[in-house]
Amino acid sequence: MKKKESLYEEIKTFQGQKKFYFIILIIVGLLGLAFPVIPGLLLIGLGIALMCPKYGDILLDKVRKWIA
Repeated sequence: MKKKESLYEEIKTFQGQKKFYFIILIIVGLLGLAFPVIPGLLLIGLGIALMCPKYGDILLDKVRKWIA
């Protein structure tokens, strides 16, 4: 049976994985700019929001203003 990790350990593990997810989202997002089937701008935005939550909030506000 797997021992439960503390919340601190889970956060620390995610912090290490976050860079990997960021790189994957940006690469797939760039591919999405070339291939119209993949939503490129959305994936790039998610990658930015993942690495820099402050900029992610700013980006989300701009999208909300643009849509509304």
